[in-house]
Amino acid sequence: MRKLVVLMTLLLATAAVRGQLRICGSCGREDSAGGEFCTACQARLPDIPPPPAPADNAAEGQEPSPAATLAAGAFEQARLDVLAARGEESRRPEVALALYGNARALLAVIDPTNLPPATGQSVLEGLQRCRVALAVTGQACPACSGSGRRQVVFQQLAGGSAEATTRSTSAACATCGGRGTISGTRDVEAARLLILQGRREAGLLLQAAGRVAAGSAWIPKAWAQELMPRQLAAIRRIAAADCQACAGIGLERCKACAGTGRKPCTNRKCRDGWVEEKPGNTLTPQTALARRVKCPVCQGTGAVNCQPCRGKGAVACARCKGAGLAAPCRTCGGEGVSECRTCRTRRHAADDTSLCPKCRNSGWMLCERCKGDGVVAR
Repeated sequence: MRKLVVLMTLLLATAAVRGQLRICGSCGREDSAGGEFCTACQARLPDIPPPPAPADNAAEGQEPSPAATLAAGAFEQARLDVLAARGEESRRPEVALALYGNARALLAVIDPTNLPPATGQSVLEGLQRCRVALAVTGQACPACSGSGRRQVVFQQLAGGSAEATTRSTSAACATCGGRGTISGTRDVEAARLLILQGRREAGLLLQAAGRVAAGSAWIPKAWAQELMPRQLAAIRRIAAADCQACAGIGLERCKACAGTGRKPCTNRKCRDGWVEEKPGNTLTPQTALARRVKCPVCQGTGAVNCQPCRGKGAVACARCKGAGLAAPCRTCGGEGVSECRTCRTRRHAADDTSLCPKCRNSGWMLCERCKGDGVVAR
């Protein structure tokens, strides 16, 4: 009995391997001979099903499409930029800001549906952290003049004709906690120059990594020849979107107060925050003694808020009107591409099947005015 079971098992395994195992519809027996009729009842067997198409195996072994290869390469390059930016956030947020911006530009060639979840969100959060870090700076504490210590003078009075004894000691400044600096808002012009310097430093890092410039973006060297004009313009548009006058901040230094946000007190009688008053209820006002009181306009500070900037030291950028974005190119409407002129002249030519050197038969070429940036450089 055991031999019979083993024999049947071998037969079933052999038939399964051959892909010819069929069941007779008349007697219900399994046929493994591969004939047209059942060996038991001589009934006609069902047709042998065709072998399964090797689609799955071929799909595993075939090379990925060019679009999939480009998407994988773009995601990997953007990932490297994000890792480099995270390493620079604590030391040089201006460099990290430029690296995050370049990663965001590289992701423009990928269909958003093909990106891993929260990929774009992580890049945007990094950009926001860097902007916040650049807006805040350390300023010398006005209470201790940046020393972090304050001198405390004690005077002990003595009776009689003895002179009072004076001694002084130093203590940690209560305003800054002994650090010597306090957090303050960075000047707009200083922030703009810092952002421009960060872009330069980030460009040097990416150039050393083998990237080449594509407008304001840095892309792998092979992409310069592989990308279609629309794909290249998508990268250049993201990298060149910021206003060049304000570096994307949307603000510029107030000229009325030179960025300080304060102006001298407008009260003509104010002298360093104090006003001299003479009592008017005396019979001899010429000889009455004057008294000093705080200026009611500046409250004793000697300065008032600047009216044009409302004390902030910055106003909206005159070029972008506070948007922080560059004006779109009028020739291409901000798309960065236009219809290929070379293809229009080759439409009825005999060599119409040859590859167009400008658009690579895509029908679109980089805008001749903005070179694919989608904005007008001034």
